[in-house]
Amino acid sequence: MGAGVSYSQGLATRKGGNLSNCLHDRYPLSPILAEGLVLVVLLLLALALRLPPLLHNPLHADEALYATWGQRIATGQDPWLLKGPVFKPPLWPYLLAGSFLVFGVPPFSPPVDVRFVARLPGLMAGLLSVALVYRLGGRLYGRRAGMMAALVMTLSPFAILFSATAFTDPLMVALGLAGVVAAVEGRGGWAGLGLGLSAATKQQGLIFLPLALVLGLVRRRGRRWKWGWWRGGLGLALILVGVLAWDVFRVVNGGVSFWAEGWAGYGGLRFAWSVELLPRLRAWLRWLGYFFASPLADGLVLVGVGWRVWRDLRRPSLAAQTDLLLLGFGLLYLLAHWLVAFPVWDRYLLPLVPIVALLVGRLITDLSRHRATLVAFLGAMLLWEPAMAAAWSLFPVGSDHGAYDGLERVIYFLRAQPRGTVFYDRWAGWHYDLYLFDGHPYRAYAPHPAWLARDLTVFYREPGASPPRYLVVPGWAVVTRWRRALTEAGFSLVPVLVTANRWGERTFTVYRITTESPLRRADRVWEGTGLFRAPGAAGQGTSGG
Repeated sequence: MGAGVSYSQGLATRKGGNLSNCLHDRYPLSPILAEGLVLVVLLLLALALRLPPLLHNPLHADEALYATWGQRIATGQDPWLLKGPVFKPPLWPYLLAGSFLVFGVPPFSPPVDVRFVARLPGLMAGLLSVALVYRLGGRLYGRRAGMMAALVMTLSPFAILFSATAFTDPLMVALGLAGVVAAVEGRGGWAGLGLGLSAATKQQGLIFLPLALVLGLVRRRGRRWKWGWWRGGLGLALILVGVLAWDVFRVVNGGVSFWAEGWAGYGGLRFAWSVELLPRLRAWLRWLGYFFASPLADGLVLVGVGWRVWRDLRRPSLAAQTDLLLLGFGLLYLLAHWLVAFPVWDRYLLPLVPIVALLVGRLITDLSRHRATLVAFLGAMLLWEPAMAAAWSLFPVGSDHGAYDGLERVIYFLRAQPRGTVFYDRWAGWHYDLYLFDGHPYRAYAPHPAWLARDLTVFYREPGASPPRYLVVPGWAVVTRWRRALTEAGFSLVPVLVTANRWGERTFTVYRITTESPLRRADRVWEGTGLFRAPGAAGQGTSGG
């Protein structure tokens, strides 16, 4: 016993510190395990905050389209996506196809399961971004700053709501961050692969390339990694050549290049007109406000970052250069999206969330050198309420927030109809393509009321002589023109199902098309999200809950 104590005391003396420090030196896994435990807790918290909106919110129209791509690949019906519009690189559709192959291809019972399967890759990408922000913050500013940045990323309402979607952006950001982390660590080959995969998810993933280059040069200054840059370029080129080969194969076989489709979707790029500048600025600032969704937090961050820049300019250092580079990247990104007529969509700001998290993590660390736990606790409490509000989908960011509520009930109703049933629609085709993938019932696209009247004049048969026909109208559409055109052609619309969103507003109405007088329509129509049996609605069932 005495010999052991003497050895430890002697070790402490030689190390020039106390026994605790020497034990940490001798057993270095203890602090690493502690930090790993904290990171695991943050990831579990991030998962808990992101699951409710993932399961609660309906699919946005673009999410439904992306899921349909994965569906077509997974079933083998269109493995190269030659049919229909495709305006994204290949990584995301094939990743969704893998998710469908693991969990099964829609239609599911109930259809709501599609949300989980389609959004699971985005959820994993969102959690990966939290871990990568921790890693990048640790490399740039130290482990404490990395932990604070990961906490900010975990609690950001913007990050919460986008991690619960099937958009391409969460994976693009995660892979871009992976490339930046690899560049900072001097792993050129991995940096190139990460950046290439980010661009293979969404074309805008290339925006991380200049950030990786500049941070890599600054952080690796004076160190030999010339060959790392060559490996990085090779890795990036390898991925981009693969994407190009996929696109060329599609074009040769009758498809349309995703670059051409994307360019046409934007309507081309141009600078914003002078009359657009102020409205665009207001719109972008409005979306920025949801990064923390707290005016107090926004004000503190603005003041704190301004103070940090002032200190950086007065006291140059490697960390100060990093601050200015991150801030400059964010400002240039915003400036480009303001002055160039990109659509003012919230998801275009997602790449800035980890940048802001890193700067805020650095700021919190500077302010909490002697009271780290207290400052971190106060910061978490400041962001906790907005984070919970985001988990309950109270902010209009990310996926759909009510416009498509009740669509699953419409799907139940339509699938309960007899074979041969036809329904007309012109508003939610991507959703119906996903949920009614097997073609029952048949969806007929009705471009305008006159077309529908002509089609019914040719193909309509009296009730009992053929399966029923329906018109499904969303709440944002006006049915008056359609009713007038059908009335003039001798038809009437009888409502058999009405759904409502979470605020009680009408979302979808299913009309049965008939030649009967409108006065003989069903004597009751329930408004809500449930199904009900109405007279004349053959084969209609009840809600499965």
